[in-house]
Amino acid sequence: MPSAIVSDATTSLDGTALASASTSKYKTTSVDQGPTPYQFDLGLLTSINPNPLTSTSSPYLLSRARDGVQSLVNKIFALPITRDPENGPLATLPAFTSKLPREKSMPKPKPMTKWEKFAKQKGIQSKKKDKMVFDEATKEWVPRWGYKGANKDAEDQWIHELKNNGNTDFDPAKTAKKERLAKQAKNEKQRLGNLARAAAASTASSSSSNKGGLGDANAAKLARAAAREKRKAELEADVLRSRASTASMGKFDKTLKGEHKQKGLKRKFDANEKDVGKERESNLALLEKLGTAKMRKNAKLAEGQGDRELVNARKAVQFATGGHGVTSMGARGARKGGRK
Repeated sequence: MPSAIVSDATTSLDGTALASASTSKYKTTSVDQGPTPYQFDLGLLTSINPNPLTSTSSPYLLSRARDGVQSLVNKIFALPITRDPENGPLATLPAFTSKLPREKSMPKPKPMTKWEKFAKQKGIQSKKKDKMVFDEATKEWVPRWGYKGANKDAEDQWIHELKNNGNTDFDPAKTAKKERLAKQAKNEKQRLGNLARAAAASTASSSSSNKGGLGDANAAKLARAAAREKRKAELEADVLRSRASTASMGKFDKTLKGEHKQKGLKRKFDANEKDVGKERESNLALLEKLGTAKMRKNAKLAEGQGDRELVNARKAVQFATGGHGVTSMGARGARKGGRK
């Protein structure tokens, strides 16, 4: 029994037996590619076997797939390999050579704005302005627009120079702010117009090129954006009108979060001291206005349209007789005549 055990132990520790067992368990890494060699695109990790199929059985298909994967792995291990301390050996894949079709169509160029079309026709080369400008007063670089922008210098100045013959009520800061807001409104209007034109042009081109199709998704997106901006402006105008319809003219109404404060009309009074010439012009304009109103009133009376301006005879009689009417006036006259 001990010799048998030794014999068994000797047999179990035999390296030749282990090698033969592993060889029979795993297939060799060499692959018979057949009459036509395989085609590889290592950039896409692709192995193509151009040889025709000889059978449709599952074992044959599995063997064919195994040969393709093994040949691809052999090619990868032949590439330059680098050692990474965290991920281990890494193979550098080359650029792929296969030309694959796109999933989606090529992106269309962005539609030109009205100014870009005009500049292209006239040959005008537009130069993009820098976002930062140098402020000579503070000796610092400040943004051209936005928060603490250079376009607000006239509004933020604490002193302004006025002309000698200028209006004393003229406020340069308010005027500059009003002009800046007007430019913003104009730019926003032009932007919405460009979106609407681009959406219309894209819709027309897509409908002509894709008859019966789904149309251009980009054109539909632009159209929805333009409609959304237009609806937003209409809603803001409706909110302002509804605020002004309350008893307090919207002064004590609750405002929404992020809503701008509504600006009302500010009464403007003339200065106590002003130029004699301007005062004379304002007085003449007032007299001319009064004369025009009087002429209109006389014209209405002449045409028989001024009944509202006439005295109400019925009310006058009722007031004179104490509410007794015209008959009481005749009775009074008879009594007075009898007394005589």
